[in-house]
Amino acid sequence: MIKVGDIVFRKRSGGLIKESENISSSIGLVIKDHRERGAIPQFYVQFDQKLPKWFYQHNLSKVEWRGK
Repeated sequence: MIKVGDIVFRKRSGGLIKESENISSSIGLVIKDHRERGAIPQFYVQFDQKLPKWFYQHNLSKVEWRGK
């Protein structure tokens, strides 16, 4: 589950990518969230020191640290 303060990256959702950058290589910081009952959670995320944007939960994946 994603929450404020987590580091995330954007999932590639099939088809063509509109942006010329490699979206899987950029990571972002979740600044705030918006949750309503019965709706998909949305997160305000800033990638690569650009202006923050809103993303749906299914478009993001949390970075998880595995190992020692």
